[in-house]
Amino acid sequence: MEIVNTAFRLFAEQGYANVQMKDIAIACDISKSLLQHYFPKKIVLLSTMLNELTLSAFIYSNEQLTFLSAHQRTMIQMSFVLRLLDENPTMEHFIQDIFESPELTTELVLVTLDWLEAIGVEGEAAMIRYALNFALSGGMAVFFKRKILRASVGMISENIDQAFYLLLGENAEKIDQIYLSTAKYNTDAYYQEFVSYLHKHATIDLSTEIKI
Repeated sequence: MEIVNTAFRLFAEQGYANVQMKDIAIACDISKSLLQHYFPKKIVLLSTMLNELTLSAFIYSNEQLTFLSAHQRTMIQMSFVLRLLDENPTMEHFIQDIFESPELTTELVLVTLDWLEAIGVEGEAAMIRYALNFALSGGMAVFFKRKILRASVGMISENIDQAFYLLLGENAEKIDQIYLSTAKYNTDAYYQEFVSYLHKHATIDLSTEIKI
């Protein structure tokens, strides 16, 4: 994982578009041809990181929030992820690079779809995918411009959740009630536990990108 860790650090610090394969090879002290033997293209490296981080983020919910409903778990997960990005600029830049790639955005949606199905979110797969893609794309576009728009992280998280479940046909009042029920879990203590899980379970070294 040394190559992935090194590339992750470079992407987070300099931006995906500004890092070339030769830069990663030099930082790893290997030849470019050897690097391309394992990772033929730069986007393959980014895809590997994306899958690792996404699956690691879901471990917390899968192990610690199983007593909550699927609705509650998705809302808490979204809240914690956005807070993590807000408090860790290098991670935000990394995720922003993901959303600037249609291919990787689709991959993120597919990985998330598997998780939503596993925790019991109901609906036709095609409709869930549409709702997720719409809610995430619009919500994250606002998130990345939140300072200009003066939008709070909490408001953005709530709007993403509302858009997702409204598109799945849920009643707006019910969504609001469920969102309010997550307040006692959306705390600093639970958030710190989530971050600790990321550090513990991710094979990527997050020590410099995510503060505890």
